[in-house]
Formats: sequence, C-alpha cells, structure tokens
Amino acid sequence: MRLMLILWALISWSSAAIAGDSRVLKIYHDADWMNNVESSEAIWRGMEVALDEVKYQVNGTRIELVKRNHSGNVTRSLRNMKDFIEDENAIAVFSGMHSPPLITNRSFINENKIPVLVPWAAGGPITRYPSSNNSVFRLSVDDTKAGEVLVKHAVSEYTCSRPYLLLENTAWGDSNAYSVKKALDVRGMSAVGIKRFDWSMKSHVARSLIHDVIRGGAECIILVSTSTEAAEIALAVSELDTEARIPLISHWGITGGNFHEIVNSQTREKLDLSFIQTCFSFLDLSRDPLPRTVFRRLQTLYPKTIETPRDLKSPAGLIHAYDLTKVFIAALENIEITDNIYANRNALKVALETLEDPVVGLIKTYESPFSTYAESKPDAHEALGREDICMAAYGPADEIVVAVRSKS
Repeated sequence: MRLMLILWALISWSSAAIAGDSRVLKIYHDADWMNNVESSEAIWRGMEVALDEVKYQVNGTRIELVKRNHSGNVTRSLRNMKDFIEDENAIAVFSGMHSPPLITNRSFINENKIPVLVPWAAGGPITRYPSSNNSVFRLSVDDTKAGEVLVKHAVSEYTCSRPYLLLENTAWGDSNAYSVKKALDVRGMSAVGIKRFDWSMKSHVARSLIHDVIRGGAECIILVSTSTEAAEIALAVSELDTEARIPLISHWGITGGNFHEIVNSQTREKLDLSFIQTCFSFLDLSRDPLPRTVFRRLQTLYPKTIETPRDLKSPAGLIHAYDLTKVFIAALENIEITDNIYANRNALKVALETLEDPVVGLIKTYESPFSTYAESKPDAHEALGREDICMAAYGPADEIVVAVRSKS
C-alpha cells in the first residue's frame, strides 16, 4: 500500500509538471512586416532578448511570440486584434511603429480589455483613453512631449524662428500638429506654413513641397514622417543649391525603415539632419554592465547579422521592446495564471499598474512605471518622460549617434 501511494504521488507530480511545462501564453506582435520591416524586426529582437534571459519561462508558463502583419493598415490591425480576443492562450499584444492602427482602434482595444504594450508608436491619444478601463501601456516617445523637443531644438540649435511643418496625413500627423503648435504658441511663434502629405509620396510631389517651403521663407523644416516619404523629402532638400538648404528636424519615424540606405552618407553630407531618439545607445557600452550583457546576448542570438553596435538597425525599437518586455515579465510574475485567459489579461493590466519592485532596463531603472489611468493623470500609462528624450543624427556608417541627455 505504501509503495502504491508513493507511485501514485510520483505519477501525479509528473503529470502536474508536464501540464505546467505545456502551459503556454502568447504575445502577439501586431506590426508592419511589409513596408517597415526594420522597425518590426528591431522590436521582435528586443522581445526575444528579454525572453531569452528567462528561457521563455515566466511564472511556470512558457511564453511564445506570434508575428501578425498589419502592413500599416488599420483594418488589418483590427482583424488581428479580433483574432487575439479569440485566442485562449493570448495574453498581450506588442504593437509596432505605426500610431494610426492604435488610435483608430483604441475604443475596440479598451472595450475588449486587450493588454497592448507599445514600444514605438508615439501618437499622443494612444494611451489616453478616457476611462479606467484603459489597457494600453507605452514605453516609448510620447508626442505630447515630442513637439516641445522638436521646437526647442529648432530654436536653440538653429535659432529658427520661422519653421515650416511637413506632416504625414495620418492620425500620427494630427497628434504632432497639435503638440508642435502648442510648443510654438508657448514661445509666441507660429509656423510659416504647414503641408500634409500622403503615404507613397512620389519624388515630384516632394520637390513641389520643398519648393513651397523655400518660397515661404522658412528657416528650418520640422518633419513628421515615416522613412519612405522622409527619404523623398530629404533627397529634394539635398538637390537644392547649397545656400538654399535649410535644417531638417525630424521625428524618429525616419529610423523605422531604410531611410539611411536611400539617403546615404554621401547625400547626408549635404544635409543638416537631426531627429528624436530616447537617451540610450549601444554605441557607448562603458556606462554599466547591463548594456554589455544584453549586447553579448544579441551577438549570440544573431551571429550572422550583429557583430558591433553599428549593425543595429532601428535600435530604438529594440531598446524599448527589451525594457518593456522586462516590465511585462515582472508584471506577469506577480499574477496567478489561471485557465481563464480573460482573468489573466485583466490581472496583467492590474499588475502593470501596481508594480512595486524596480525593473532595471537599458534606458533607466523603472520605479512604478505605470499607475491606474485617470484623465487627471494623463501620463499614468507612460513609462518614459520628457527627460528621456534626446536628439540624434546618423553617423558615417549609418549608425545612430545620440546626443547627450537634454534637460527639461
């Protein structure tokens, strides 16, 4: 009888262990895997590195990553979100670089309590759903602060009192139109002109835009664009006579694709181009041990493509996704994972809003990065602040060189 009891206990323990090992939670990565592959790949790698550190096991559960492509299309993204809801193993969505899918589908996301973690998209409204049922969390640049950074740089570095705004004709462009104008108003300034442009803009349209900019007497351009259209605009500026060229001060959308290949180092020598990034770079591995450890893991995971920090494309996506995945892991460790995926998603949201133990990331150490959202606390679901945003430029080897941390 004693032997039978021991055997039964061993079988029960073995079955429980197997069940525990087989339990899976999925993270969907809903991003543009067609037109802006560099940014999507960078985010994916950031998640992979952070999960590799814990061997893809969190709280006794295996974590799997699932690629979903929306190609920048809000309807495709909505379809992916609907698939997520029906997936009984899906715990969270990591988004990509585009803001419009998140802004347009914001009500659907929150009404269906989909935990969405944002490591790139910067549109201001994304995290500011007017309800405590807000389930979107961002660790990235926030446009409500980016406009001030862009305008301050234009004024302090170029004494530009006559900026011209070139903004893509999307919800992301709308978000920046508001924040840039607000930053100009504070200084008693206004733009000498504003032009909106659509995706897939052709070179002749870009030349026409730049002709209007120069004719309008602009002293600099504040640009909000993804890489494809930004490349056309930069090439159009480079074609101007030397004395006619003016500084390009850009949001970071230009770093999400192959801008650096189309506007190569020789062409960039003709331009005065700077853009927003967050204040961490793998180019400086001397700060503390963590960046060196993370980069060595990157080299191990991707030996054919990453040898030096200069090999990192769209590095902000990787950096943010790594930090955000570590925050996700910390939150998931604090919840009781059950067979009810809806309860798990809700518990994850609460855990993200109530994290107490610090999470050490690349950009900084996160002390309670999120809190319960209320309209009186618009930054409750923002892990980064104004002090975490810097300006940057491309180096001769297409590396992104981040300036020293700016002051608020």
